[in-house]
Amino acid sequence: MLLHHKVRGVSDEFLTRAIAATLALGRAAIGVGVWLAPEWALGALGFDPRRSGSGPAVAMARLAATRDLVLAAEGLRALDDPARLRETSLAGAAADAGDAVAFALALARRDGTGRGAIRGLAAAIPATALGLWLARRSG
Repeated sequence: MLLHHKVRGVSDEFLTRAIAATLALGRAAIGVGVWLAPEWALGALGFDPRRSGSGPAVAMARLAATRDLVLAAEGLRALDDPARLRETSLAGAAADAGDAVAFALALARRDGTGRGAIRGLAAAIPATALGLWLARRSG
């Protein structure tokens, strides 16, 4: 089971909050990066800058970035409220699962987004699992 073993001197509550905060801060970093420098951020995430720098691609990326910023803010606000952290973690897990499906579909289409889709899957699958783990441990 994920993180089943106790870490000496670290409480379950501290570990849960630390993981929730790390997940929220990661979402915030991606969201801010995509909003402020979308072409660079999309390139760093593995997408071809020649294709991802178009107006529609940037607009869609910023929509996802806004979602990540909202989930990050809610995740940080929920750190001291286990019931709220559970709800926020489930919402984040649902969004991450949707991202995983979208990246898997992009990879299956073989439309030139392979590297970005693989990196996206490598982030979305563990984020989904962590969100479900946090929801289970909270509220």
